[in-house]
Amino acid sequence: MHFTTAFASVVLLAGSASAACHGSGITWPGAYHVMLSEAENECRRGAFTGFFQPGQTKYKCVQYGNGVKLEFSIRNGNTQSGFDLGDDDCVKEFRKDIYDCSRGGYHTSSGWEFSADPNEGRC
Repeated sequence: MHFTTAFASVVLLAGSASAACHGSGITWPGAYHVMLSEAENECRRGAFTGFFQPGQTKYKCVQYGNGVKLEFSIRNGNTQSGFDLGDDDCVKEFRKDIYDCSRGGYHTSSGWEFSADPNEGRC
């Protein structure tokens, strides 16, 4: 009985997360901790605070120097219920796309979709 429950939990957890790094484009234009700091500002005091409606995407473009922009987005993948994403969870999830992917990346975790992407251009 315990094996079945444990196995079902592992299958559910494995299915609740997926990740990918961008295979082309520019690399992060500064140290990873500086890039994460930009995302953290939006998690704690900016675009990603507050309640997410069902299916809602919140997006923030941060101009970083001349001709480089940092694009961040979060989507509530639940189309039935709204949620408030915790600030610490927001930072933790963006860390994955910044530290693990030199050209940015995207992933889903527990029904949330995260994307962090450095690009040429202006916001």
